[in-house]
Amino acid sequence: MMWIVLSATAILGLATIVLIPPWQSPDEPTHFEYAKVLAQGEYPWSPRPDFQLQERIIVSLDRYDYWRYVGVERPLPLPKIFRKGPFLSIAPTQIGKNPPLYYFIASLILRLSPFRSLETELYLLRIFSLFFTILTVALVGGCAAEVFGRSSPLVPAAAAAAAFIPQFLVIGTSVSPDPAINFCGAAVIYLTLKFQKTGFSLSRTIIILLCFGLGLLANYKILILLVALPGVVIIHLLFHRGNDLSPGRAVGWAGGVFLSLLVGYLALAWYYPSIARLFTARLNILCSTLVSFLRGQTVFPPRYWSWFNNELFKSFWLKYGHLQFELPPAVYLMLKIFSLISLLGLGLFLVRWVSARKIPRCREGELVITLLVFAALALGAYYLFWGLKGANTTTQGRHLFLVMPAWAILITLGWSSLFPARWDRSVGYGLLAAFFLLAVVSILFFILPTFS
Repeated sequence: MMWIVLSATAILGLATIVLIPPWQSPDEPTHFEYAKVLAQGEYPWSPRPDFQLQERIIVSLDRYDYWRYVGVERPLPLPKIFRKGPFLSIAPTQIGKNPPLYYFIASLILRLSPFRSLETELYLLRIFSLFFTILTVALVGGCAAEVFGRSSPLVPAAAAAAAFIPQFLVIGTSVSPDPAINFCGAAVIYLTLKFQKTGFSLSRTIIILLCFGLGLLANYKILILLVALPGVVIIHLLFHRGNDLSPGRAVGWAGGVFLSLLVGYLALAWYYPSIARLFTARLNILCSTLVSFLRGQTVFPPRYWSWFNNELFKSFWLKYGHLQFELPPAVYLMLKIFSLISLLGLGLFLVRWVSARKIPRCREGELVITLLVFAALALGAYYLFWGLKGANTTTQGRHLFLVMPAWAILITLGWSSLFPARWDRSVGYGLLAAFFLLAVVSILFFILPTFS
């Protein structure tokens, strides 16, 4: 069943790649420019915008009716750089905003076909993103196997709960660092769950940190998972007191990890200060937002939080800013009911578990609590960074895909907890079919008509 899910992910991903016209996935022109600039020989740690390339991309945008799809009037004459273009001027470049690892790897892909058209290279990078997305779905299945057991029918159900979320397919087939960072996040979560079951060691901790390091060079969002590490250690100590990780060793390792991260950051700041500044800039934005909120300087429009919560929910399933496809209100209502039922089942699982054992010892319980921590931190970080700004910003549920294993497994666990264990096969295959149907319906009846 996992192979079926992965194959269906590839097929639906390719369909999404073909049906969405060039440049219509979020910020594709600027993400593509960054990769193309590096493919032309710029150094990853100090790239500069290529205005001639921007002009070529703008001509291609115009050829594929970009302006109409983003809801702006076609500019005449065509601008020559992104900063002068309508809509593009909102975010005219990714250079200097994102770490370079994804773009460097993408530039290697582009060097395989240096004489092809921009559109061909764009589709090549979309397929490259789909590769990361398929790997992420496989890791979600691996995480589910640690929680439910390898032979459980809930494993492919959890993988389907990730793979067939329509917005995950859209973002997972776009030219952007998101598919790569989603893969890094899933890898960190998988290793964490794996080592919680088999025991932590210094070498295993180093492996997790190496995944963090790669993730940091791909996107700043993985800092959210770094914040989760102390919580993971505390959870493991509570479940395995006196076993493989004593409090003394935990404190020693925590000090070693902190020192390693500090040395790594200082080395980055010394040799590549332009890259190091990317992280401090994001942290400064977060601190500024928090300070303004705590001082009472943030002004929230009327019904802001109602709007924000509703739009964030929609953008998790299928909606993204300027993209003109979204699901009907009735479908969003059904998805809210579906989510609430899953949340109810998760609450029942926790109540039964706690009432059975005041100090839970089962390994699956430890993993579930860990997944809850990851999910809560991702959601909390999004509210802190975006919600507290108090502006009518574009809600972007894609930022929550960093911890996709947590969402997929918790949804599956919630539904399975409402039924006896002997019904796991029916629940698992039912969820798999439901998510697959949601993806197919979204592609055929909402994405395809938008660009017909």
